[in-house]
Amino acid sequence: MSLFNKLDCFKGIILINIKFMKKISIGLMVFMAMTSSFAQSNSKAEVKQEFMYFVYSDGNRVTDLSSKKQQLHIQKIGVYIENLAKTGKLKDAQPLEMQGTKISSNKGVFSETQLNKDKKIIAGYYHILAVDMDEAITIAKADPRFEEEGWEIIIRPIKKVKGINKN
Repeated sequence: MSLFNKLDCFKGIILINIKFMKKISIGLMVFMAMTSSFAQSNSKAEVKQEFMYFVYSDGNRVTDLSSKKQQLHIQKIGVYIENLAKTGKLKDAQPLEMQGTKISSNKGVFSETQLNKDKKIIAGYYHILAVDMDEAITIAKADPRFEEEGWEIIIRPIKKVKGINKN
């Protein structure tokens, strides 16, 4: 093999390694971006407030996805929840079934209405710990559901009432 052929071969190996390193770098940047909003240390003596996130969807967004995209959706949400738990930001999180009943009362007379799963509906909730509303918003914006259309998160601070709250 001539010196020029060896140099061409060596250049090809370097180009392949550069492309591979770019992919790794991009993957690391995405991972770091996801976790950076959770980077505040739990060792700080900051007072944490509790927040509820109500996750709304336009109908059953997950069943509208292909099985491959459903699996990817579940994996991304799992990583998001795992990061919240590892950083001490998560107290609880659960998906909700699409069916349910709304109960209302007028002067002691109750009525029951079945939820319309094809309209905007609460798909799940998170119980979050954050320093303040700004941090709660930052955490919510990192939810991978926002990579798709048709999702909303309502953020509400939990009101502390003596005799009602556990803590």
